[in-house]
Amino acid sequence: MRASRDFIFCAVLSLLIAFSSHAECPNPSVEELQIQLHRGSAEFIGQLKRPNVAPALGCDRPFIYRGEAYSVDSPQAQDASVLRGFVRDVPEADAYLQSYQDRRDRSRISAYTGTIGILMLIVANTFMKRLDPAEYPIRSVFQIGGLGLTAGGFIYSFSLLRTNESLIPKSVEAWNAAKPADPIELKFQTGWSF
Repeated sequence: MRASRDFIFCAVLSLLIAFSSHAECPNPSVEELQIQLHRGSAEFIGQLKRPNVAPALGCDRPFIYRGEAYSVDSPQAQDASVLRGFVRDVPEADAYLQSYQDRRDRSRISAYTGTIGILMLIVANTFMKRLDPAEYPIRSVFQIGGLGLTAGGFIYSFSLLRTNESLIPKSVEAWNAAKPADPIELKFQTGWSF
């Protein structure tokens, strides 16, 4: 019984393979394939749900080059990396933006000194309360040192970033001086207003 079932299964399978191999395979032209693919992709794209776009944090700093508007910065940070890609051909302009990026990196040191200063204040106010009154000068040293590190880091970073913003217009001026027929126009004011 089992042998007859296996024989019938093999016979049916052989017939299916034989009939499927004799069927005509479509051979569309390249143009027909492009039309089918385009139609299929358009239908597929129409079915896709568009994502909700969240507004970017921070401010956009645009510039105009050859009639097109671009952002000075990358989407991740205010680092002038997009503008730097445009002005690489002029060494002076590129040097200004390299200095801009280096100074931004150096300003991060204030985060470390501020954290150390705050930790020194916490240590002075919580753990050193248990000291003998004769050892209060150590507590005062920690308090003054913590305040000094926090304030000094903030002032250093603030002044560095404030003077750093003047490098973007200098870079654009260097580009425009080197290539007056192909100017770049900043569409924002550098500096800080408050």
